[in-house]
Amino acid sequence: MTELTFKLKTEPEDKLVFKYKDEKTVVLELKVKNVLENRQTIKVKCTDNSLFRVRHPLSFIKAGETATVVITAKLENLKDPSGHYFAIYHMACDDMEKTAREVWTAESKPEGVHRIPVVFEKETEAEKDKNEEVKAVKNEGEEKNEEKNEEKKEEEKKEEEKKEEEQKDTSESKKKDESKE
Repeated sequence: MTELTFKLKTEPEDKLVFKYKDEKTVVLELKVKNVLENRQTIKVKCTDNSLFRVRHPLSFIKAGETATVVITAKLENLKDPSGHYFAIYHMACDDMEKTAREVWTAESKPEGVHRIPVVFEKETEAEKDKNEEVKAVKNEGEEKNEEKNEEKKEEEKKEEEKKEEEQKDTSESKKKDESKE
């Protein structure tokens, strides 16, 4: 049987690298972008449910949007690091009434599948420090973006209130003009 062509984009694309030092669990994010013109539903499966936890294994992605799947590896359950992979299945779903679980039945026929191998890498102390610095800088940038978004929302709200006030003033002026006639 030939593998179905995967039509979405993933990040990372070619492998999932779980870097660890002494941690018992390692968490990483898999991003799945819908580059198609219609809504898609995805299903993420793993090779070992005692080793991996996937949140959210079933979801919908609107056209042009990206879903983030959080994967946790419980390293105390790691017996053999080789041969593990994740399979991401997708299919179109325009039914807005059903949940993803209702869409993915035993009879469901995925339109595409992408298998991403898993790699476990022991991290050195220097790499761990560097990664923590990068995460700190990234978090700082995200906080600034959130502040900008809040400021923008506040400005939009003020602008909307101003427009409503102007409309109210205009309608009151019209009423006064009509009553004078």
